[in-house]
Amino acid sequence: MLLTWKRLLLLASIFFSLETGALSLTTSSPHLLTLSAIISDAEGHAQIQCLQFLHPFNTYPTVGSVLHLANVTNVTYVVLPPHSKEGLHKPPHVMFFILLSGLAHVTLPTENPHDGQELWITPDGNGLIVAADVEGVGHFTEYPGEGESVALQVPFMDGKLPEHRVLNQGACGMEELVEQLEM
Repeated sequence: MLLTWKRLLLLASIFFSLETGALSLTTSSPHLLTLSAIISDAEGHAQIQCLQFLHPFNTYPTVGSVLHLANVTNVTYVVLPPHSKEGLHKPPHVMFFILLSGLAHVTLPTENPHDGQELWITPDGNGLIVAADVEGVGHFTEYPGEGESVALQVPFMDGKLPEHRVLNQGACGMEELVEQLEM
């Protein structure tokens, strides 16, 4: 239960400064942010990777810590019906996708060399991801939950990911998420 509450706290601490277009994230200890991402490879095929942003969290003025993630623009609130499918699509911009409620399941086209990779997105597990497969064919997303899925789409102002490194191919596993939460 501790993992779920810490992750929920992490996601609940997201706040936006609409004047500056900045997206920041707060958490209880300094570390590097790790999250799953859907990226286009050199041939335009979507693939799922586990990324770690290179800028560390800083001490928050009161308690906890804070991380400036990126300058963002045009934040969109999206409500998706239960048992719905988006079909094959690409994100309109390189962006954060933040699932606030519900359930999302991302898969790749069968002709994709990365076929078999999948990403389950839940608000209490890995609700913050990057969608950056704007080139090529794209990916499939379905919302198999019993209730509506609600998300924020948060495009990067310059269309580029913050500095990061690839930890591994495929979605971040529990070991990466647990390490992030325990640091």
